[in-house]
Amino acid sequence: MQSYRTGNLSLEKQAVLRDLDHVAVVPLDYFNTAILPPLHPRIDIGVIESRLYGSGVLSMKSDRWAAFPQDPEKEASHEDTVFGPLSLVFDAIVQAAEESTGIPSKLSFVQRPATPPTSERTNISCPDAYLLLVNKKSVGKNEKCAMHCWEDIAVSFGFKKRDGRSGNERRDVSHILLSNFMGLTS
Repeated sequence: MQSYRTGNLSLEKQAVLRDLDHVAVVPLDYFNTAILPPLHPRIDIGVIESRLYGSGVLSMKSDRWAAFPQDPEKEASHEDTVFGPLSLVFDAIVQAAEESTGIPSKLSFVQRPATPPTSERTNISCPDAYLLLVNKKSVGKNEKCAMHCWEDIAVSFGFKKRDGRSGNERRDVSHILLSNFMGLTS
C-alpha cells in the first residue's frame, strides 16, 4: 500500500487518488440543506437579489448574471477567461449584502492567484480561486505566509465549463480534491 507521504509526488498523487475513490459526492441540494449553516437572521436574500437586479448585476431580461451573458459551457475561451468576471459577481453580492445588513464580509474572493497559497511545507497546489478570511488567522504566526496562507482559506474552487454530464465528473472531483488535499498537507 502506497503512502501519500513518500516524498515522490507521482506516488503521492496515485495514493491520494486511490483513497479519494471512496469520497462521496453529494448533490448541491443536500449540501445547501444539511451542511451549510443557516443564514444570519439579518440577511434577506430577496433584498439582496433586488439590489443586484437594480444595479444591473443580475439581468432582468435574461435572468442571468450580466457578467455571464451565455452559458460558460458554450464559450470558446479558456476557463480562466470565461470565469474571469466571477470576481465582479462576488464583489457585487458582498456589497449588496453589506448594504442591506450592515454586516461586513468575513471573506474576500481571490481569483487566479499569481502564486500558490503558502504553508509551512512545500507549495504545490494552486486553486483557480478561493475565499480568503478577511481577518487572517496566520498573521504573525508563519513567516512564509507573506501573501495568502492555506490556513486563511475558507474554501477553494476549481472551475469547469462542462455541465457534469461528460462522464469525467469523477476525474474532475478527484482533481479538485487532490489539489485541496495537497494544499492542506503541504
